[in-house]
Amino acid sequence: MKKVALLVFMLILGKVYANNPEILVLDKENKEPIPYANICFEEIKTQAKFHAVTTVNGIAKNPVHNQSVIAISFVGYKTIIDTIKQDESRKYLMEQDLFNMEQVVVTGTRTRKTLGKSPILTKVVTGVELQEAGAVTALDALEYSMPGVQFSPDGHGDNLQIQGLDNDYILVLVNGERMVGETRGNVNFSRLNAENIKQIEIVNGASSVLYGSNAIGAVINIITNDNNFTKPFSATVSSRYTKNNTLLISSNVGISLNKLNIHLNGFRSSTDGYDLTPETPASYTVDKNTDYSGKLKLSYKLNDKITLTTQGVYFQHELNNPKKSTKSTHNLNKNYTLGGKLSIMVNEKQSIEFRANTDIYNSYTVYESRNDEKELKSDYQFSSFFLMDTYTPVNTLEIIIGTELNLENIYSIQLFGETGDKDKNSYDYNAFLQLDYELIEDIVLVGGLRYTYHTNYGNHITPKLSLMYSPKKFKFRGNITKGYKAPTLKELHYNFDHSGMFMIYGNPDLKPENAFYTSFSAEYTRNLFNISINAYNNSIKDKIESVDRVNSETDMLEKHYMNVNEAVLRGIESYVSISPLKNTMLKTGYAYSDTEDKSTGLQLYGNSVHTGTVALSYKLTKIKFPLSANINGRISSGRLFQYQETEENPDTGVEETTIYKDKSDAYSMWKFTYNQQFKLRNKLTIQALAGVNNIFDYVDTKDLAVIDPGRRFFFGIKFIL
Repeated sequence: MKKVALLVFMLILGKVYANNPEILVLDKENKEPIPYANICFEEIKTQAKFHAVTTVNGIAKNPVHNQSVIAISFVGYKTIIDTIKQDESRKYLMEQDLFNMEQVVVTGTRTRKTLGKSPILTKVVTGVELQEAGAVTALDALEYSMPGVQFSPDGHGDNLQIQGLDNDYILVLVNGERMVGETRGNVNFSRLNAENIKQIEIVNGASSVLYGSNAIGAVINIITNDNNFTKPFSATVSSRYTKNNTLLISSNVGISLNKLNIHLNGFRSSTDGYDLTPETPASYTVDKNTDYSGKLKLSYKLNDKITLTTQGVYFQHELNNPKKSTKSTHNLNKNYTLGGKLSIMVNEKQSIEFRANTDIYNSYTVYESRNDEKELKSDYQFSSFFLMDTYTPVNTLEIIIGTELNLENIYSIQLFGETGDKDKNSYDYNAFLQLDYELIEDIVLVGGLRYTYHTNYGNHITPKLSLMYSPKKFKFRGNITKGYKAPTLKELHYNFDHSGMFMIYGNPDLKPENAFYTSFSAEYTRNLFNISINAYNNSIKDKIESVDRVNSETDMLEKHYMNVNEAVLRGIESYVSISPLKNTMLKTGYAYSDTEDKSTGLQLYGNSVHTGTVALSYKLTKIKFPLSANINGRISSGRLFQYQETEENPDTGVEETTIYKDKSDAYSMWKFTYNQQFKLRNKLTIQALAGVNNIFDYVDTKDLAVIDPGRRFFFGIKFIL
């Protein structure tokens, strides 16, 4: 009788256990439970999705009804991906990843690789780092995490500079698609709210083989978090306020059905602006402005092998004049982005991707005295069609073959003058090949070739060769590549009157720029310590610069675009990351940049020779209300403003050249950010944010090399459902 009772008890216990399968998540090193880890499930047959969060004891229920893919993620740990069955209980040990070596990146090779295995040196700023640093835009994060980055905003966007090269040499991508900016080359990073950024990947140096023209200085790929919504319904609402009546309100909604994912987000940002030159109250340093943005993204999984994605984005940026301004007009800019992607997984060894994308920038003059009637000043359209086939015949070899067509059109009365043709266009066709081959264990060789046909400059071939050697805890990377940049439409056809102060003229006889880029980097990682150093040399022939001349007849300054003989950019970048105390991380970066115009012997305009960054973070994640505190700083030597001006001597008729050398003051900027998260029982999470920008109230009214209004406190709150 006792044996029968025991047997019945065991059967009942087994049934209860089977009906309550659990997942236990532990730290691999100390075997302690990891609370609040995110677990995502997707059933292989039905594509049904589920989401769970571990308890304070590191436990979550297994909700699946069929065999499923399970992904477990937690801040500071390597993501675990596995398969799990219905009614199955599992124990998982998560391994720490303090230096993001398991972070998946795509920019360096156009294929998915973990950061530690990428043969192309790539720097990553994660979404978590963006949040912890209190970043509002992608540029906020770049400034405080990468030495060598300089920028100054104005009415035309953000004037960005990396390794001594400005906007025209830096390719900015959003999810791999080119982001256009104001017709003068400046990209407005305010188009992207940091709330919607998953990570930012930066590859310095020439990347023309994979990305074509403009990718001579760097490639910045901003990857959004549109695909992070895995629950049937997700929503976030956030708000942030700081000095000068600067207010940001944003929201996200994600709907995940069996095969269809829908994502909507939008934000409104406004500021009263500020003025660093009170002696001219009719004009502000940064004008009052208001931004609006809305995005809709749809992703449909036709079957296990085919996924179709479409999206549309609208952004509006409107400037307003100061109260004492005598102007009766102001500027209004609008951006429209439409795109689609078709992904086909042919088999385990081959995948095909087709993308089409159009980015449109419109600039208007708004006449305030005529009921805000609008007149189109500029219409800039950039369309791209991209097809890539990725084939992995064996585990040690990856082959990508791709083709790309880019269409560019600019209509502008302001840039090209009142008379003549105001509509300029060009296109380029490209085909590229890349082989990624593991020669032997720990040695990877990457070779690539791009063919370009440009409407104005015909055929061009661009090669590259990269090598990575990874003995134990070291990584050595070498890179030799050519870069190519065709003159932009504005550089060819400029005829711009800058309010009567000076003229800017294009040059239809400009030649393409050709770069030869070499770099070598070494990286060492051990336990809680990581250090890397990268040395580079970028030689650019026929570099395009604007040369100042004074017209003796009109006595007006003129800027003419010309090919200079050669520019050489060389430097060193180093990064150190260390965890000196538990829950604490210290990251530092230093960059030395020497940028010489060989035709004059002068430094390129606006370069800073020495720059550095510091980030100290403390965070507690395994508590009921996780928190983080961050101190971020950036330090820079003075910016060098060196140029020469040529003027004809009225007495002798001989052209005389005068060299001007100016240098702004060295400076440092510091910020503090505090975040705390409150998880409530009704599945609502609240994130509170507080901090201070420019702690020591540094303001540059002398050179305006740094455009910042001074110390300002900020506060924010975010609701997550």
